[in-house]
Amino acid sequence: MKKKVLSIVLAAVMTLGMAQICVAESNDSKEFEGVSLRFLDVSPSESRQAYYEEAFAKFEEETGISVTYESVPWDDAANKITVLGASDQLPDVLTTHSGWLGQLTGSEWIIPLTDYLGDSTEEYTTAVNKLFWQSEKDRYGDIYTIPDGMMVKGIFVRKDWCEELGIELDPEKGWTYDEYFDVVKKLTDPEKKRYGVSYRGARGAFDPLMTYLQNYTGGNTYDSEGNILIKSDECLEAFEKWTGLYLDGYAPEDSINWGFTEMVDNFIGGLTGTLMNDSEVAATCLANMEDDQWMVMPVPKSDKDGKLYNLINGSYSLSISSDSENPDAAWKLIEFLTRTDNSSEYCRMSGLIPIKKDAAEDEMYGEGGPYYTFTMQLNDPNLVVPATMGPFDYTDMHQGMMHEEIQKYLLGDEDAKTALYTIADELESRMKTYLEEHPDVQVETALTMDD
Repeated sequence: MKKKVLSIVLAAVMTLGMAQICVAESNDSKEFEGVSLRFLDVSPSESRQAYYEEAFAKFEEETGISVTYESVPWDDAANKITVLGASDQLPDVLTTHSGWLGQLTGSEWIIPLTDYLGDSTEEYTTAVNKLFWQSEKDRYGDIYTIPDGMMVKGIFVRKDWCEELGIELDPEKGWTYDEYFDVVKKLTDPEKKRYGVSYRGARGAFDPLMTYLQNYTGGNTYDSEGNILIKSDECLEAFEKWTGLYLDGYAPEDSINWGFTEMVDNFIGGLTGTLMNDSEVAATCLANMEDDQWMVMPVPKSDKDGKLYNLINGSYSLSISSDSENPDAAWKLIEFLTRTDNSSEYCRMSGLIPIKKDAAEDEMYGEGGPYYTFTMQLNDPNLVVPATMGPFDYTDMHQGMMHEEIQKYLLGDEDAKTALYTIADELESRMKTYLEEHPDVQVETALTMDD
């Protein structure tokens, strides 16, 4: 009887406590009622806009804060943000890309989020804390962005082509780069209009190539004094091997002009047999291909040391601009968007890996699920996340010379060494200038899950 009475009392106390909490939360949720925010999406699509507009309506209902959705096409986004930043007109919250952070932080166009996060960092996955945010803190001294979801690269493969040719692939076992290149060659059959690889020759072409080169530098970009490490005979040979996929006819001739969209469309359309890209592409494959047509292999292991060098980042990240007149309300919006229920829905829509620990237990991401290969890599003890190209602003290089120099080589206008060393020399020059201006900064090194 005493136990029953005690249970009733405890239930009453808990109910009262919960009621008080709900009242407090209700009062807190209306703290910014009437505030209006602007949100900029740099990778608009019908599905993304629909998601955000529905989420913003829900957010306004909960908090009284209205949000205006704005967008700019990806190809124009970097320039648009530069114009808005220079004129002090950036929206309150914007989606950003890691390659822009040198400019955004250096110009003080976005604000640190470390204090806003506080102890809540424990809610986020190990990969977010040890890889994504650690890299940001090493480069910029603070956390400036919250990933909308995690992306890790994989190799999308035409499973049906492999079965026709008797090629056996096992994601659990993985493969090396030499084995990957061999599969690309076997899948190529120009008479059937089949090519082994979706080659990226336009903007962004240097990004996956750089990661491959870092297989030969231990994942690092510079030594402790800022000397670039890819100016070596070993890296030059790797550069020629990578670009040889195009020059030797294992990619369509017009892929010298391909970007993200063309790579994905031609893989799905049946022109190319492999595609190295991020987990977000899985959502497109699920929507446009049969299950027996495709599979995902992990990024190849290094032929030099057996490590798995793979970029881990957010597809896009959420930042608060320094132009915001209501940064606290802007943070409340970011909290809402990254809340487990909303984050899980967003990740399913966009093909990402959830950023919160309690959202990861999902059949989509477990063994046998379409995203299993990506989550498997995030837990691989041999995973090494290469250092970035530097903490300085290299947006102009990314938009121009990085792919233009490669194209000059592919077109026969200059040799491989000139192309690679031109890019490397410019990166090194900017890094040394940055170190001179920031003498207390330590050069970023590759990260592992043990760091």
